[in-house]
Amino acid sequence: AMHCIFDVAVTLDSEYEKMMAEYLQAAHVQEVVDILLELDNTSSRHYSIAISLHDVLDWDGARGAWLGTFLVHEPSRALPLFEEAIRAVQRSVMAAHEDGHFMSVKPSVHARLYRLPHCTELRKLNVSSLRADDSNCLIQVPGTVIRTGQLKMLQLSREYECAKCKFRHTVRAELEERHQMSLPAECTASGGTGKPCGGTKFELVDGSEECHDYQEVRIQEQVHRLLVGSIPRSITLLLQDDLIDACKPGDDITVVGTLRKRWRPLSRGNRPDAELAIDALHVHVHNDEVGSARVSRELGAEFEAWWRARREAGMPLKARDEIVAMACPSLAGMYLVKLGLLLTLIGGVSHTDASSMRVRGESHLLLVGDAGTGKSALLRHAARLSPRSVLTTGIGATSAGLTCTAIREPGGEWMLEAGALVLADGGVCAIDEFDSIREHDRGAIHEAMEQQTLSVAKAGLVCKLRTKCSVFAACNPKGKGYDHDRSISVNTGLPSPLLSRFDVVLLLLDKSRAGGGRSEEHDRDVAQHILREACGEEGPPPEPDAATWPLEKMRAYVEFVRGSFRPSVTPPAQRAIVAYYSHQRQADTTSEARTTIRLLESAVRLAQAHARLMFREEVTLLDAIYVIVVLESSTLHSRLAGGSICALTSMFDETPDATYPLLRDKILDSLGIDAEGRPLRQEGGGGYPGERLGGYM
Repeated sequence: AMHCIFDVAVTLDSEYEKMMAEYLQAAHVQEVVDILLELDNTSSRHYSIAISLHDVLDWDGARGAWLGTFLVHEPSRALPLFEEAIRAVQRSVMAAHEDGHFMSVKPSVHARLYRLPHCTELRKLNVSSLRADDSNCLIQVPGTVIRTGQLKMLQLSREYECAKCKFRHTVRAELEERHQMSLPAECTASGGTGKPCGGTKFELVDGSEECHDYQEVRIQEQVHRLLVGSIPRSITLLLQDDLIDACKPGDDITVVGTLRKRWRPLSRGNRPDAELAIDALHVHVHNDEVGSARVSRELGAEFEAWWRARREAGMPLKARDEIVAMACPSLAGMYLVKLGLLLTLIGGVSHTDASSMRVRGESHLLLVGDAGTGKSALLRHAARLSPRSVLTTGIGATSAGLTCTAIREPGGEWMLEAGALVLADGGVCAIDEFDSIREHDRGAIHEAMEQQTLSVAKAGLVCKLRTKCSVFAACNPKGKGYDHDRSISVNTGLPSPLLSRFDVVLLLLDKSRAGGGRSEEHDRDVAQHILREACGEEGPPPEPDAATWPLEKMRAYVEFVRGSFRPSVTPPAQRAIVAYYSHQRQADTTSEARTTIRLLESAVRLAQAHARLMFREEVTLLDAIYVIVVLESSTLHSRLAGGSICALTSMFDETPDATYPLLRDKILDSLGIDAEGRPLRQEGGGGYPGERLGGYM
């Protein structure tokens, strides 16, 4: 327990209540006025005022420090005084306000404490850091909601009347005994005679119950912050009044509350152990926070200066390749794969159409390749680049484990427990061995990938959960290897409806195993890269020589561009994307699963992601061209490229800004349009021979 330098017990409750009222008058008078002007003044309507403990400690010198210390060390005594101070301030403000005749005092206003001081005794890193010494103390702990209970009515107190002397006894529910109420064994009222009554019969007084809304929520440690081999611990949150339904399964939250112990229900053969629970005072949900809000202003200014310097030098594509090369640095080369990974992580801009249907902005990526091509390493790096991620494998995965499951509590109540896709809401869900998921289980994620919701109807619980996440999946080809004469749907064993939901499908094929033309130079570069990583030797890396950003800075960059830019698509980029979509629809060699209307939506999302990656507010023709190159890498032979594209052996170009005009002209000529997106006059336009354009093709 935390040591206190102030003897807070010596001060009278009236003095504390006076200090609380003065603080409210100084810092929260406008919130009090807003509550007074609310029309609903029934006791069933609950209001709250968020009280920052940092602000309390900084208020009025020593008095603020004394009051803040009192709130930290004796919350069970302080909070009722704070609520009484709020009612007193309401009366004084209403009496002095010019609109006082429109106001009414609200009896149910709660003080919600948040922003506890930065010390390990108050701010816990995770659920595992909670100890029995923290019992009855104020704490702040982060976690992920995995289970929410049904809304209940909780009786906190009721009155019983002695049948003998008519004295009324108030019985209160004890949290330690799971809010059970016990009648007094006998009446202790003296009735003025000096002797106790001794009556043993009591009758409930009608209308004396004090009832509150009540809900139990289960949170566990955040999965992406667990160490290898750690099992996530969980704890129960007790929510009351205006805090009910403040969170749902899958939400990342920070809760402030009092750690309490309560006895487990007595049952034959089991020890009556005590378990810990958090009596919540404040719940903050992080899911809806904009990514740029989590990045410091100084770091955002550093990103802007970094791009400004490279644009002034006339090397925007070189700067982009420097960022792409910093993705998964343990893998050599793989330019197209790393570019596709970053575009999927950044994603596009979600919007709502005329029919109020939400069109997702998150992209999905599927890696199909031979063993030893780095698929698992790419998935793990994508999970590390996201502030919230869940990494799982398809072997043994069920639809309940991926979506949600219904759990029956010991008391007979059913609760929903979130699965991998729900826990990854707002981040990345990486699924390795995707083809190992059973067919009837695989169909459960269709809605989660496209509509980004999950409709649940289990054990009488009917609801809809949010799964707003990017899915990164990896699988091996069926049989002995990838069959070039069959479609990608047959090679992977994935049905067309599921395959069409992936925005990017990358083939990582080791052509040397099939007698292909894998270059000896590429093999030598990969071998040197592996030896340099293993032996710690220094040497010039094959990627663009840029100052390598640490993982935290790379993650911050992805979050910053996602939250700062909402690119609009320019007309030339629109025409290029439409021309590519029409070209793919008319081609005979393309897979039907990859030529649905979802291809057009995917191209728009990826083009917006490329504009964000390049720190821009507009999607230009350049973005559309590179998105077409990434989408074409899912085929073994590209008609637009005039030759084969191998994502696995694609290397970084040393002069991408000089090579881009050749790449642009080649793609546009193959699509039959000019740089403004207008059709070319000449017929055909089969493109150039399949020469290598600066390492891109």
